[in-house]
Amino acid sequence: RTHKAPEASARTMDGCGGDGRRPRAVFMAFGTHGDVFPIAALAAAFANDQQQYTVVFITHSAHQSLSTHLAVSKVRYMPVASPPALASEQLDNISYDSVQSNAGPESFSRRKEIIQTEHRKACLASVEEVFGNDPSIHSDFIVINFFALCSFII
Repeated sequence: RTHKAPEASARTMDGCGGDGRRPRAVFMAFGTHGDVFPIAALAAAFANDQQQYTVVFITHSAHQSLSTHLAVSKVRYMPVASPPALASEQLDNISYDSVQSNAGPESFSRRKEIIQTEHRKACLASVEEVFGNDPSIHSDFIVINFFALCSFII
């Protein structure tokens, strides 16, 4: 059995809000395949069940393989160029020479900070692209996998 969301009084018969637009659902997932794929599955299931929504999935471009599967469920895939999270064991094995030419702990920390800043900017730009300047957020929502964002400060 599937549960349908209750219809808002302002919604028209086509599932649009009183302003004539479809409500938007944004699913954001970052990290490894294990972090991202379950949220992608939720986005696809939601899109199949709640067809009145425009559904968008934002993740790392490294997870491009999901785009075809999401498209089947009419979920828009929006890639973010930042790299997926690395496990702590992987971080220990990265030589500083591979991160930046002037090797050292400080340069690695700075590189990580730059990646995080660029990641935040890219996420914000993606959300702004979806929602634009529309002041109405009636029935819209965003789902984010915070558990994979241990170093991401919102």
